[in-house]
Formats: sequence, structure tokens, C-alpha cells
Amino acid sequence: MSPDKMSKPIRAGLVALAILLAAGAFLINAYIQKERQRDLDDWSIRLGLVAETRVTAIENWLDDQTLALGELANNASLQLYLWKLTQQGDKNTDSIIEPAQLSYLRNLLLAGATRYGFAPPQEQQKIPANLPQQQGSGLALLDARQRLVVATAGMPEIGNAFQAAIDAALNSGKPAFSKLVLDSHERVLLGIAVPVPVVLGAQDNWAYGGVVLGVHSAEQKLYPLLTRGVPMTNSDETLLVREENSQVVYLSPTRGGGTPTRKSLPLDRSDLAAAAAVKRPGAFGRFHNYQNREVLATSRALRSVPWILVQEVDAAQALRESNRHRQFLITTFSLLLFFFAATLVAAWRHGSSVRAMQSSAELRSKTLALQKQTELLRAVTDNAEAYVVLLDKQQRVLFANARLAEITGTEKDELTGNSLAGVIGPANAQPLADSIVQLQQDGSIHRCTRKMTVGNEERTLQCSLVPVAQVGERDNAILLVMQDITEFQRVQQKHATLLRKLVDALMHVVDLHDPHSANHSSRMVEVANAIGRELKLGEEDSRTLDLAASLANLGKIFVPKEILTKTEPLTEAEQTLLQRHVYFGSELLADLDFEGPVLDTIEQKHEHLDGSGYPHNLSHDEILLTARILAVSNAFVALVSPRAYRDAVSIEQALNQLLKEAGSRYDRHVVAALFHIAENRSDWSEWQED
Repeated sequence: MSPDKMSKPIRAGLVALAILLAAGAFLINAYIQKERQRDLDDWSIRLGLVAETRVTAIENWLDDQTLALGELANNASLQLYLWKLTQQGDKNTDSIIEPAQLSYLRNLLLAGATRYGFAPPQEQQKIPANLPQQQGSGLALLDARQRLVVATAGMPEIGNAFQAAIDAALNSGKPAFSKLVLDSHERVLLGIAVPVPVVLGAQDNWAYGGVVLGVHSAEQKLYPLLTRGVPMTNSDETLLVREENSQVVYLSPTRGGGTPTRKSLPLDRSDLAAAAAVKRPGAFGRFHNYQNREVLATSRALRSVPWILVQEVDAAQALRESNRHRQFLITTFSLLLFFFAATLVAAWRHGSSVRAMQSSAELRSKTLALQKQTELLRAVTDNAEAYVVLLDKQQRVLFANARLAEITGTEKDELTGNSLAGVIGPANAQPLADSIVQLQQDGSIHRCTRKMTVGNEERTLQCSLVPVAQVGERDNAILLVMQDITEFQRVQQKHATLLRKLVDALMHVVDLHDPHSANHSSRMVEVANAIGRELKLGEEDSRTLDLAASLANLGKIFVPKEILTKTEPLTEAEQTLLQRHVYFGSELLADLDFEGPVLDTIEQKHEHLDGSGYPHNLSHDEILLTARILAVSNAFVALVSPRAYRDAVSIEQALNQLLKEAGSRYDRHVVAALFHIAENRSDWSEWQED
């Protein structure tokens, strides 16, 4: 065996081994990715549970604060005294005696602050309304004009953020939360404003009697809710953020330090966990935090306030065990894969050495067998009537039989190596060029009929081009077989001409037998062929339809002329005899060898789609398409032609009649095709004038 031949199995083995390794690596990677995704899904669930727990805690706390302030705002005494103080206005500003209503409200507010947690530590017993000692929390009561009526000691200053909450509460009639703001001592404060309903029966222009404003220190009340429970790792972190002026503002403390509400980053950073949370609350993924460290993060939106809670965990720490497991799987599976590949290589090398010894013996016997097969092939092809030539992919001759050598006046061995055009001539080779190119592209057998000059005479050859994958060391060869069918075509044409003349003669016989149906057959042929073209029938069906239409009424020559020309209605016996013309025609034509179902088409021309026709009561798809076309053609020609018992009807009336019976007796598609044709055939109207 030559080195080149030996290298082919080696190359094939190497390719198979490479494919095996690639497939194994792909499957290993797919499994590892699946494991990694499972770990990520697990962290998504864990982070989501923590986030939902802490969101619930914040929402419950906010609800508790609004509920507590709502109890104060709905206190009937508070509403009454606040209204009276509002009515008095500035009348008592110069009095050194404090109104009793104000004292009551101060005590009520102090009690509420202590009860609901708005009182700072070591609350002062007296509450001067105009000398606040600013602490981190407190309660204040404002009247309908938003004037401070009374406040607990240490109540923070009412700035823009708290004022916005007060305005929102008075406008909406619902509790309103302020932004998280920093006071002068760098403390983060949250204001909660609840409107006070107007006292019943008061005739005021105010929708609400005033506002109860509560202020909490976020550091003391809100931020502890972000760290409740046992941490998942020492790197997990819960943050509150919000969107403001195309920035992500961090509302809670971060491990990176900095004052809450003062730290912000651009919202357009797609890899930032806080930015992704603002854009898509609830999403989980791998992002970077404010320190540009990779984290796993998910988020939840709060219902009461425009904040987003972000739950993060350091990705490296969270996936540490997952990465170890992943590395273990990669190492283990890779070793198994390479061990399996090494085993296959060893087995293949052993098998190759055994096969090499066997191949040497087999090669000698195959060479002898091939020589005998070659001699047999030459004996067969040299005695064949066809011209046989084997070409390589460059269209050079590898083999030619004796018949081809004979017509070219060349020895067989001299043809080998020549181009096809050089052997059969450029004019003969050119018509085959397109078929050869197409065969080389799709690799399928191609057959064609071509006119060629053979021995100074134009002949018709049927050519078959067959792809041959391998011939010795050559691949993609082409076997060309050319069969001379000139004489066969002549005989076939003569037979077709004779058959056409016979058919025309029989049509004439029918016309002579029934003078009222003169030209019926020729007109039916014309209509049927027109419908066939409109429906784009194939060549074989078109020939079948033409012959069937020509011979459809042949059986009427056996029906007495008195019945065909009778002007009165036919009796039942006469009707039965007339219908038997189908059988008469079939029996008369039974011994003729037609190409296609000509006789079946004739027999079925009176069958109806609903099964009411004759002679076999066929229905729907049991009736040939050619028979359905013939049925419509026969009915149309009969309607527009005069008969012994009636005058001809107009083409429009005939079409309407066929349309009424479409679907029950006649095929709708065939009738539709006839409609389309009749619109453009003005000459058919001349039939009614004959």
C-alpha cells in the first residue's frame, strides 16, 4: 500500500479523534455550565428571600409609623383644639397666658411621641414651641396654614424636604414621606406627614385642619432593619438606593464609607448593581458594586416610598465552593476523556498492524478480481448500443467504449486523457455543459435529450449523467451514457399522428350519427384543453384529457338515432339506453393501448361530486381531475349548443347554471377556471349561431 493510501486512514482516524475530543470537551463544558447556573439560581433564591424579608420589615415599619401618626391625626380632641387655635389666629400672640387648648395639645403630642417612639432620649418635660432643641427625632403639629402650633423638644428644623411632604399630604389627603435628608449634624432624617381631618361641622375653606409631622433618625430606626437576621456571608450587604437626576443615590451607609445620601454614581453604568436595580427591579445577575468589585445582586422595589432595596454578596466569596467544584469536575472529566482517547489510539494502532497484514493479502486478490471485472466491463460496454464515456471532474476521458471510438474514428486507448469536447466535438459537448455543472453542484443523476451531429447526420440522443464518487484514486467522476433515440422518436411520432387521425375520424362518425350534436366533440376538446391549460395540467394529464374529450361521445353511435333526435322527453328505458353509451364507448376502445387513464376519464365524465352520477356513483376524490374537467366541458358545450328538444342558452346562462351546481355536481375550481376563460373568448358565442 502506498504511503498516500496509508495516510488517508491515519488522517481519518486523527479527524475522528479530534471530533471525539471536541465533543467530549463540549459536553464537559455544557455540564459544568449547568452546574454553575444551578449555583447561581440557588444564590438568586437566597438573596431574593433576604431582600423580600428586609423589604417587608421596612414596609411594616413605615406602615406602623403612618398608623401611629394617623391615630394622633384622627383624635377628636386634637382636631377640635387645633381648629379653635386656628380660629383664634394671632389674637392671643401678646398674651402671656398660654391657651388651655395649646397646653392640651402639647401634652397629647408629648404622650404620642413617647408612645410611638418619636421622643428623643431623656425627653424634657416642658416643650417650648419656639425654642426647639434639635435632636434626631420628634413630633410637630401644624395648622391648616402650615404654621407650627406645637412640637416636641428637639424637633428638627422643617426644611424643604419636610415641607414637600407636608404639601403632598395636604394635597392628596394621604400620608406622605419625605426624602432622606441630612441635618446640620450630618444625621439622616426621614419625615412622615399625616393630614388632620377638619372638625365635623366646621365652616372653613380648608380641606384639612392641619398636619401631624413625625421625624425619625434613619440611623436609629431605619438602617438597623437592613442588618437584621444572621448574615449569609461576611460580605453580604443590603443597600437602599433611588434614582435622582440620572444618578443612583445611595440612601443607606456603605461598607466603603461615606455619608448616606451624598454618595451617587451614574445611572448609565450597565454593570453597576445599583443602576441595574433601579432600571429593572427584581432582576438577578453578576454586576459590580460601588467599589467596582464583582457581586451577585438582586433587588426589590418598596411600595410606600420610591426606594429600591439592593441585596448584594461578594461574587468571589459566594462562588468559592462552586469554583472549587467546577475545577474538580474539569480536572476529573478531562483526565477521563484523555484516558478514553489514549485507549482508543492504542486499540486503533494494534488493529492497524493486524489490518495491514490482512490488507496485503486482500490487495492481491482484489487486484486479480478487479482485472477480471475490468475485462467484463469492457465486454459489456463494447457491445452496448449506447455511447459510454467516463470523465474525471475536469471532464477528461478516463474510459470510452468501442462504439464511441467507432463513430469518432479513433482507437479506444487514444481517447483516454482527451477532453469531452475533443472527443465528441465542441458543438456536441456544449449542450451537455450545463447538465455537467449542475451534477457537480448537487451530486444527483441528470437526464436530458439533446440534438447532436453523429456521422454528419443530426440525431437525437438521450443522455444520462451519473455521479461516480470514486474510480481508483480519482474522485467525483462522471459517467455519461448517450442513447440514440432518433428512430424511436420517428416511430412514436408516426404512431401519434396515426392515432390522432383515427380519433378525428371517429369524431366525424359521431357527428354524422347525431346531426344535432355536430361539432360537439371538437368544441368539447377546445374547452377541455383551455381549462387544462388554465389549471396548469402536466404533459401526461393534458394528453389524456385531449384524447378523452375527443372520444368521449364515441359510444353514441350505438344509440339509435331516433333517441338522439327525439324532441319529447325520453322514457325511462330510452334514458337508460342513452346512459349506456359510456359502456359502449369503453368496450369499443378497450383494446387500444393509451398512455394515461383515457378510458377511466371517459367512463367518469358523467360522475358527480355528490355521488349522484353514473355509471359507478363515484364522488369527490374518487373522480379523476381529468374526468372532472371533461364533465364541466361537456355540460358547458351541451348548454350553449342547440338540441332537438331545446334551443341553445347563452354563455352567461350556461355559466350561471354550472355555478349553481358547483360543489354538488361539478368541481368548483374547474368551474372557476371556465369562468375566467369564457371572459376572454368572444368566439365561443359564435357557436350559438351555427
